[in-house]
Amino acid sequence: MFAAETNDKFPDGRPIRVILRKASDVKIVRHKAIKLEANPFDPKWEEYFEEREGVKLLNSISGRHRLISLWKSQGGICPICSQPITKESGWTKHYIIPKVKGGRDVQRNLVMVHPNCHRQIHARGFKVVKPASVRRLNKA
Repeated sequence: MFAAETNDKFPDGRPIRVILRKASDVKIVRHKAIKLEANPFDPKWEEYFEEREGVKLLNSISGRHRLISLWKSQGGICPICSQPITKESGWTKHYIIPKVKGGRDVQRNLVMVHPNCHRQIHARGFKVVKPASVRRLNKA
């Protein structure tokens, strides 16, 4: 391993060390090919694209931070069944206003729901309302 100390220091006074990484240290992440017939402008493919985007978010640090923020803003609760969203139960992100209808990819237009609840939203046409932020409820 090749490393060098920089002129910068941690708050406790220790020097910051920079390590030269090998190309073989980088994990290869293969993308999943998109289905040929999938159309992002067709509402019947909305659920498919939401699931693809959820997987994409998990593969980046900024995406994970965004998911954690969304989960915390809901208090870790699914707005459809009012049950906790856990690693074991799984999750899917859902657009309140679908992207095919002009919805934007912003936090206020997203909710995190269980996979089964997500299927019900699309199959039964449930109306999803963004739950009030837990932080705002605690301050009131």
